[in-house]
Amino acid sequence: MEWAQHFVEHYGYWAVFIWTFIEGESVFIAAAALAAVHIMDPWKVIIVAACGAFMGHMVFFWLGRWKGMQLILSVPVLARHYPKANLILDKYAHWSIFIFQYLYGTRIVAAILFGCSSIEFWRFFLLQIVNCISWAFIIYAVGHALGTAGMAIMDRFGLVGLFVVLGAAALTALVCYWRFGHHHFMHHFGRDNKN
Repeated sequence: MEWAQHFVEHYGYWAVFIWTFIEGESVFIAAAALAAVHIMDPWKVIIVAACGAFMGHMVFFWLGRWKGMQLILSVPVLARHYPKANLILDKYAHWSIFIFQYLYGTRIVAAILFGCSSIEFWRFFLLQIVNCISWAFIIYAVGHALGTAGMAIMDRFGLVGLFVVLGAAALTALVCYWRFGHHHFMHHFGRDNKN
């Protein structure tokens, strides 16, 4: 167990930076949960996550300024998310920088699209500072709460109990998404994409 803690303490922050640079919350949430049990430093986790997200957005913004649509259309995963990202950017121009931060799968293509757009660099830069800092605090709070709850469950029911609760939560989230979110999302964006 000591080797695992040693590994996390030395490489965990790099994992958070790389993962948030690319687009994910999962490693960040895991790091926040570890910070809740004093394995990682809370402020370092927040700062590294905010910096990773900010740097990622700026790099992809500049890629958008440089190659833009050519890059999006040449990469299948970006091309697949392009219609959804473009629709949101078009409908919610003033709030889209903040909206994309919470839509998994759209951040990279959105940053490239912002690079293709007429938005001024300094406006994008300043809005991203606010966006990434606020996002880091919100996601950290979620991860911290999960870590605290996880430790309480493990203290009471053991490791097996924790895995049972995690499995049940994941299954519930999947069923709720499939039952409610998936159909709403496909109806809303599918209909708009046809117009």
